[in-house]
Amino acid sequence: MNVFKEMALSVYSFQSYKEFLKNRKSKVFGFAVLLMLIYFVITILAPFVVSQLGSENIKEVFEEGIPDFELSDGYLWVDDVIEFEQDDKYVYIDTDPQYFFYSAEEMKPYLYDYSTVILMDSEKMIAKSNGQVQELYFSDIDFELSKEDVMGWIPFIYVGVAVVMVFMFIWMTALFFFGVLFVALIGMIVASCMKYQLTFGQLYLLGVYSRTLPLIIKAAVSFLPFDIPFFFVINFGLSLLIIGCAIQKMKEQQLQQPLQFTSDNSGNNDFTWMK
Repeated sequence: MNVFKEMALSVYSFQSYKEFLKNRKSKVFGFAVLLMLIYFVITILAPFVVSQLGSENIKEVFEEGIPDFELSDGYLWVDDVIEFEQDDKYVYIDTDPQYFFYSAEEMKPYLYDYSTVILMDSEKMIAKSNGQVQELYFSDIDFELSKEDVMGWIPFIYVGVAVVMVFMFIWMTALFFFGVLFVALIGMIVASCMKYQLTFGQLYLLGVYSRTLPLIIKAAVSFLPFDIPFFFVINFGLSLLIIGCAIQKMKEQQLQQPLQFTSDNSGNNDFTWMK
């Protein structure tokens, strides 16, 4: 059966789950990876690509967010005064040669009101973090840097983003299989309560297919401007409900099968369900 057809059937056709039990392990694994790839594209990759085609792409953010600057020969030049204050954070940059900060030790009394501070003049940077105040003179830095240099890093940033996305996909897929493990374990209780015998391996396989509809809903919910409380309960609860419905269909199919009269070599007769 085509894997995309199986995805559709796994959403609405509970009687198809008995057929899924006949699939090879490699096919089930491929189904899971493809399902996660589709989910990843919808929730992560596509929004990122759309943002890069719009005004929120990395190049535009760097172009507009980073002021024109140059660090050369031990001096920093920034084309404008920068001041930022939020909660207990404060940033002030002024590289006018006629303006300068006192030493870090002398500046301590002025920094008590903030937990994080960055001060820069043309010669040095003073930073406060975790209660420690440190000072760095640009003349001690053995390299030069400008906005043009930073803009030249953008292609490498995209490569880094691509690598991060690959690892994100691998991590999300690993979490998917771990989630199916949880579904299969609870599914054993469901099968026991419904008095239908299935092995853990069979329940794990059914768990993979039962995750299709919850992932579709989860992808849709990710675009909502608000969070749904305890959504993970709904998410996994739906998978268990699907497994329960699939087991019920299997029981119904078993009851609808005709009886077959059999006889063994010892002359004992018995009725068995035809399969």
